[in-house]
Amino acid sequence: MGDTNRGQLDLGSDTGNSPIKDDIGTSDMNWGGKAPISFIQFILGDDIFNLFGDKMLNEAFENAFIEVSDLIVDDNILENLTESSNWNTAVQATYGGTNFIDNYPKRILKVIRQNTTDEDSDGSEQYYYNARKIPNLDSQAINPHSIYYENDPFNPAWFISITGGIYIIPRDSSAYPTGKVYYMSYPKFGVGIEINSNQTHDLGQRLGLQNFSLVSSDTEDEIFFGVPIDARKAVYYSMALSLVDGYLSNFVQEDEDMELITLLKAQSESFVFTKTTEMKKVGMKYGNFKEDTGK
Repeated sequence: MGDTNRGQLDLGSDTGNSPIKDDIGTSDMNWGGKAPISFIQFILGDDIFNLFGDKMLNEAFENAFIEVSDLIVDDNILENLTESSNWNTAVQATYGGTNFIDNYPKRILKVIRQNTTDEDSDGSEQYYYNARKIPNLDSQAINPHSIYYENDPFNPAWFISITGGIYIIPRDSSAYPTGKVYYMSYPKFGVGIEINSNQTHDLGQRLGLQNFSLVSSDTEDEIFFGVPIDARKAVYYSMALSLVDGYLSNFVQEDEDMELITLLKAQSESFVFTKTTEMKKVGMKYGNFKEDTGK
């Protein structure tokens, strides 16, 4: 193995080297302290691993993270975001602001609104109340003449504006209620906190994490903020299956090595089983999956 993970297709970038070494880190997954790229190489095998470049590896991980995290309920995502410093923001920075949602996709986990002095019974205590998500109804929720008018500070609501900002209602005298938005943005390689302060995962150029292949076991947590440790295996197998199936769908019609194609098909079947098993574990422990009783 050389000093880059890029293989026969040469679809990846030429930035950086793959940390394929036996003595890197102390991964929480107990895979001998290897980097994430080493585990992907292990389950794919060297011949198949060499087919994929950085771009394909990056996109496969990004999509796998979304697929697995979507199985996990908001409260569990929120609980696992405590190590990230960019998992919530004061609402003043986003209230009505443009592109908070649109710049990079974000999963809104929780929105809370603080009642004001004039809304409190005696003006001495202001508490935060959970806000309900409501559909964007062209500002009807803030129109006092509409049947959709929302004006209960103890049962607040929120919605996403047409410009991608967050609105918490009802408004108060300043039109900017004090609140907090708890969210998770999905990992995206090549961007990061230094480019967009609303990113959860810092995968930008300055940290040297612009490619999945450059993530060591010491920095593995950085790509998994929001996802429990025992859900990571599902992400990796979803990623591996995506790579194999993507190669098959794009190249099986050409004059390829049939021995390789046969190997890929067998591997795909194996990954489907393992991925399904791991996804079910994640969904039952952290999501809303129900045990199949056979009824």
